[in-house]
Amino acid sequence: MRTEKSTFFRKSNIPWYDTDTACLINAVVMFVFLLFGIDGIKVARQIEAYRDYIWVPVLFFVLSATVFAINLIRLVKRYTRSSAM
Repeated sequence: MRTEKSTFFRKSNIPWYDTDTACLINAVVMFVFLLFGIDGIKVARQIEAYRDYIWVPVLFFVLSATVFAINLIRLVKRYTRSSAM
């Protein structure tokens, strides 16, 4: 969706998924998934039959850590930009 060049009379609209609340909820959910991936790695290392499938919780951990880091960086940039003004 295009925004007009001049937003003098009104605020420009931002998508709902790019709000502070949505990013914070996403970061919290990804942190829970991150912990779940760590637990999955521990279980896969302990049980001999699951050692061939350790790549699944590792992939889960890496993907959730990536999304968590991206959301955390986005939130830090927003709060530092708003506090500087």
